[in-house]
Amino acid sequence: MTPIIRRAHITDLPYAYDICLRTAASGSDATALFTDPYLVGQYYAAPYIVREPGLCFIAEEDGVPKGYVVAAEHTVAYETWLESEWLPPLRGRYPLSLLEGPRGEALSPNERGLIRSVNAPHPDPSRADAPWMPDYRAHLHIDLLPALQGKGCGRLLMERLFSALAERGCPGVHLGVDGKNVNAIGFYGKLGFEKLEGRDWGFVLGKAL
Repeated sequence: MTPIIRRAHITDLPYAYDICLRTAASGSDATALFTDPYLVGQYYAAPYIVREPGLCFIAEEDGVPKGYVVAAEHTVAYETWLESEWLPPLRGRYPLSLLEGPRGEALSPNERGLIRSVNAPHPDPSRADAPWMPDYRAHLHIDLLPALQGKGCGRLLMERLFSALAERGCPGVHLGVDGKNVNAIGFYGKLGFEKLEGRDWGFVLGKAL
């Protein structure tokens, strides 16, 4: 069956958590890297669908969500909301103390890093004060399970999002990409993204709308 692209709904959250985890290792399955299978989705998928469902789209095959793109139109405003509403209960569930002792040593670098991100102050000054932020104020995350990769679903999801952002008068959108994820960097380049700055983990890419 031809995949369907549609707007996300709150009932898609269980699928979003699963997709996020199964693509969290630079596009590959990260299930073995997280003791809590929901941690990745709690940060990179669920809050967008909860706060800005109008900018979140699902790729569905045979009635089952197998990919998504999620976004926030105003990054600084989104991260301010994240700090006040979304992250406080997560910090109670994933405190920095989890990183201490034998239990912390047993966690993967991926899980340790994400726990630090959950506990870091938001908005992130390195983005909020970036000179490119006014022109690329929106940001996004896109993930597709292998079953939908190579079928044009990624482009369709992105085009739906670009249209939705343009309708709101948003000037541009940015994203972060792991420097090791060569396929993703090539995909974004074909969609018109350009490098805005380099980071120790990869690049921030931006696209004018």
